[in-house]
Amino acid sequence: MDEVKQRVAELSVESGKHMSKKAKKEQRATFRDFMSTIVEDEAPCEIVAFRGGQLTLKNWKEIIQLNFIRHCLQAGFQVQLMTNSTLQLIFGADSEVLQAKVSLSQAEKRHYLSKSSEASKQAYNERNKVRKSRIHAQNYFIHADGEDI
Repeated sequence: MDEVKQRVAELSVESGKHMSKKAKKEQRATFRDFMSTIVEDEAPCEIVAFRGGQLTLKNWKEIIQLNFIRHCLQAGFQVQLMTNSTLQLIFGADSEVLQAKVSLSQAEKRHYLSKSSEASKQAYNERNKVRKSRIHAQNYFIHADGEDI
């Protein structure tokens, strides 16, 4: 076991020259996680957040499955997690909670989340008002003659 700990410790800081910077960073982080599990008996924990709530994974088997499925599905992972009963079974997610949160239709999403929605227009106007007041305060400071300070 000591040899395994030593080898994992070595691998947690070394990386190949042919790998990209991002891949090296990922590899070192993964080996540091493995090292903390082996040496300190610290259980891994990963939290997956999505619109319906969050899912907590507490062992390496589930985390590796999650990373593989994320890699395969990429941007469609959350939609599949909310609708696919097989994925819900694998990760132990509650299907009623996940499917209850999917309530907006495409038209409603377009109405509430688009750039032309009322909320977006209000946020735009608020940003403009803050920007104007900030510029006005800067200009006032520059052009003030010091008597009214």
